Amino acid sequence: MKRSLFLIPFGFFVSANAQSLQGKLSDKQQNPLEDWEIVVTKDKNKTSSITDQNGNYLLKLPENGQYLVEVFSENQKIFSDTVSVNGDTTQNISVPTPEKSNSITENKNIQGVTLTARKKLVERKVDRLVFNVENSVASQGIDAMEALAKTPMIRATDTSISIAGKSSVAVMINDRLLNLSGDELINYLKTIRSDDIAKIEVITTPPAKYEAEGKSGLINIILKKNTSLGWNGTLQTSGVYYWNRPTVSTRSSASVNYQGKKLSVSANASLGDNFWQQKNYTHNIGENYYWNTDTESGSNYRYKGINVKGEYKINDKNLVGISYNYSYSNPLETASNTSSIDDHGEKQSFLSDAHNLNHRNVHNATAFYEVKLDSLDSKLTVSGNIMRNRSNADNFYNTYTDTQTYSTYVNPVNQYRIYSGQADLEKNFKKLKTEAGLKYTKIRNNSDFNYYDILNSQNVLNTDRSNTFLYNEENYAAYFSASYKFSEKWDAKAGLRYEYTDLKGVSPNEDLTSENHYGKLFPTAYISYKPNDDHAFSINYSRRISRPYFGNLNPFKYYSSEFEYYSGNPYLYPSFTDNLELNYVLKNNFTTTFYYNHNKDNWDRIQRIENGIKYSTVLNFYNENQTGISVNYNFNKLKWLESNFYATAYYSKSKSFIPDAVAELDGYGSNFNMENNFFLNQQKTFTFIFGAWGDFPNRSGNTYFKTNYALYSGLKLNLMDKNLMINLYMNDLLNTNESKGTEYYQTFNSDYSYKGTSRNIYLSVTYKFGNNNVKGATKQVKFEEQNRAN
Repeated sequence: MKRSLFLIPFGFFVSANAQSLQGKLSDKQQNPLEDWEIVVTKDKNKTSSITDQNGNYLLKLPENGQYLVEVFSENQKIFSDTVSVNGDTTQNISVPTPEKSNSITENKNIQGVTLTARKKLVERKVDRLVFNVENSVASQGIDAMEALAKTPMIRATDTSISIAGKSSVAVMINDRLLNLSGDELINYLKTIRSDDIAKIEVITTPPAKYEAEGKSGLINIILKKNTSLGWNGTLQTSGVYYWNRPTVSTRSSASVNYQGKKLSVSANASLGDNFWQQKNYTHNIGENYYWNTDTESGSNYRYKGINVKGEYKINDKNLVGISYNYSYSNPLETASNTSSIDDHGEKQSFLSDAHNLNHRNVHNATAFYEVKLDSLDSKLTVSGNIMRNRSNADNFYNTYTDTQTYSTYVNPVNQYRIYSGQADLEKNFKKLKTEAGLKYTKIRNNSDFNYYDILNSQNVLNTDRSNTFLYNEENYAAYFSASYKFSEKWDAKAGLRYEYTDLKGVSPNEDLTSENHYGKLFPTAYISYKPNDDHAFSINYSRRISRPYFGNLNPFKYYSSEFEYYSGNPYLYPSFTDNLELNYVLKNNFTTTFYYNHNKDNWDRIQRIENGIKYSTVLNFYNENQTGISVNYNFNKLKWLESNFYATAYYSKSKSFIPDAVAELDGYGSNFNMENNFFLNQQKTFTFIFGAWGDFPNRSGNTYFKTNYALYSGLKLNLMDKNLMINLYMNDLLNTNESKGTEYYQTFNSDYSYKGTSRNIYLSVTYKFGNNNVKGATKQVKFEEQNRAN
């Protein structure tokens, strides 16, 4: 179907320019030249276009007159001439095909760009994959969260961010880790415009410079450099309507950025609430036995937060900065459960419900000092971090049996304190770059769980179920790495990190003390080979550690009913992962990764049923090997379409080393993500979006995960030179998003399902005003430990 059929209803979005320059670019043999840049100049104003697959170009010009026409290939000027434009003018151009050149021309101040350059949309560096956001038309006029969703190897939704094959992910801005996680992180990323992002780096095997913590990858968002002085601001509001539900989720935020000659400041404030309902079941079925629980739950996550960053440029070599984040949330959580039990013919049932009101206050403060050492960008950075997290809750539980009602009130109080200081030195030479650093971290966690039985409307302290847990941890780290560029084709990088941990947990009520001391080495190595501009190869290796969350170490028994509870395990120890990857990039838009992971001493939830009580805890209980391949392809050969497709297929095998968990499972798994952006007008300011994602059956530990998938669609509209952005999406069109699976144990199997309010309509409106070239304060300080507070 011709594109004109799509454009007729939307013609009022197309600007009506009175003159243009168009034609065909070809070589001396009349072969069309694709992806070449045409730049025309008049009175220092420049306009640019990129030729399509047939060599055609089109430039809308502000006025008639004499123009300088220049033709560029890979930043090398091939041709220049003058042309007189009067109305719609046609000018075919024939040029010689240039030889490959590594020269880079000076930066051009181009205004009124008609099409964004599409060369090198995806690049492979020695230790990371780079997605050039500024070269993707589909990634313009949206926020950072939506830009992440279009980035190879990343899946980003309104509730989570993940890298394929990784269990967790950390996000950095300009190579410094954000001191945010969960909803606070997602809300902050929604305040960043994709037009301010130069590129997104996906680091699947983090170098020695970064913490060895987590089976995770890193996402590094590189912002465009400040180009002028001044200020700007952004206002954003959004809402989510849930299908056949009585309420909506809302979010509002405001941000301001200021850039002076010496001082840069950024501030952001946000508030909102996130509504969620879910139906789930857990059916534990054994021989002549079952324990089935069906649950309806809901939550209203209400939050507000502020973020302030400031940087002061003392001189050309010295920079200081501070950052402060505060977030407050008071989520309301409710649940209603129906449980039925058959224990070898003895049947019983009970009902239970919960009404929990939480209060969470989180403070993060960071400071850094950075000094440049030479003209090769060598620098020394010293930084400090502090995190204070205080939370408490009023939790009410009721259990109803045929003969009795049990009512309880639980008041958990948690106080986290995390302090860290570090020094990082980057010393660069002509072909050699080195990094070295030291870090110290102290973690304190004091938790009090006050458990009361409600008797005759009075709260009576239950000393047997109440508990106090005192946790202290100290970490020492040192690292060194070096990268060397052997030639234009070969790069290598290697590093070594050492981490020593000293921890102690005390539970006075249980008369229990757990201590552990260990030191480990974490090597990393990378080699890349780029024979030409169309091919790039690399091989990476890294070793990682996954330390337990603080809550998983607390031995307190957290009762959800009179017959069910969860308990942490103070004897949990960390797990370790060895990662090996082989990467290949074809023509900067087709990426293939072969990978192998060896996971030792993995920990996860274990369910047990003993003496009429069902409980779960966390244990180190299995090792796992996984081998897989992932592919990513970005299609942008058509003017009216940009598509991104990502898929992973793998084989995994787990083996349990405790008797009751059956984790000798092996088998294949796969997942995919696909998004299409259809541009409905020539300026590409009106876009129709259609996408799908899916997870096919797979296995990990003692769990078999069933198929899960969803479709989504939407419209994106950019107005007022992209200062006003309107996005309208419908998620989970067919209402198919449901997590289902089976956990395997020696005496029973546990079938589960989680089905939430995933089908919804999302509308957001963002308005930006002021100088769009101002970015404000952008640097962050690394503070990885906060993620363990979970």
